[in-house]
Amino acid sequence: MRFKEKVVLVTGASRGIGRAIALGFGREGANVIVNYTNSGKKADEVAAEIKKFGSDAIAIKCDVSDEGQVKKMIDLAIKKFGRLDILVNNAGIVFDVPFSERTVEQWKRTLDVDLLGVFLCCKYAIPQMKKQKSGKIINISSTNGLDQGGSYSIDYNAAKAGVINMTRSFAHSLGQYNIRVNCVAPG
Repeated sequence: MRFKEKVVLVTGASRGIGRAIALGFGREGANVIVNYTNSGKKADEVAAEIKKFGSDAIAIKCDVSDEGQVKKMIDLAIKKFGRLDILVNNAGIVFDVPFSERTVEQWKRTLDVDLLGVFLCCKYAIPQMKKQKSGKIINISSTNGLDQGGSYSIDYNAAKAGVINMTRSFAHSLGQYNIRVNCVAPG
């Protein structure tokens, strides 16, 4: 059990990649905070499955683009488990509509969830990690952030490229606190 007694927060953990990440950490002994925005039932199912592995888990509803909600989520996680060892910024959205039909609201929402959400979760997790003198942050980007994925998803591409750049900036500035920051780009 490589992560026994570690506390891990996974955003967007009720389904897809986030679900797999949360379950993987739970299987390896970590206590997991399962973040979700809309899929409360699915998040509760993930938390219940993690508990079957002998780890602890809680589901917390939080829109990662809302600063007040993010602060509250981090505070609840620390209150419940007393620490925060690993943050996985996985939450993300993409609107599956042609670029010419994309609204300004959809563009802003993509950047708010996919880029601002990463910043906000880091902003409120990092003070605890500094206090502990250790921590790990894993930002989930996309190959779209490395290679343009075409104009169909230009807002998503821009947000994911921003996540890669933000990861580099955080990695450079947080190493002195024994906080490692890495990025994964599925695709």
